[in-house]
Amino acid sequence: MHSVTKYIGGHSDVVAGALMFNDAKLFETLYFNIKSMGTMIAPFDAWIALKGSKTLALRVERASQNALEVAKMLEAHPKIAKVRYPGLPSHPHHEIALRNRANTNCSGGSGMLSFYVNGDLAQTKKFLSSL
Repeated sequence: MHSVTKYIGGHSDVVAGALMFNDAKLFETLYFNIKSMGTMIAPFDAWIALKGSKTLALRVERASQNALEVAKMLEAHPKIAKVRYPGLPSHPHHEIALRNRANTNCSGGSGMLSFYVNGDLAQTKKFLSSL
């Protein structure tokens, strides 16, 4: 399952999703439901997503680079307990991320990361409330 809205469209002008299958029977079952209920993407929305896909490589590359820089900064911050980002050597799956990014200019971790704030729940809530 993939959000076409986020990366493929990329310009906040389409809402769509995509399903990928490696099971022909599941595909046939769901495809029948999609056709029967009319829940497929509209032609204009498909065109917008296709238009957005032309800058996908650049946007993913930049998002990955930016996320890596933010992850490095957070990892060095004293108020952050742990950072989860596959582009960092400290991530348990960093080597897999490096193999997956072969032949790309990406950092190996995409544009998403997570982190743990040092302290108790009250401090975490204070941090989140200040965003």
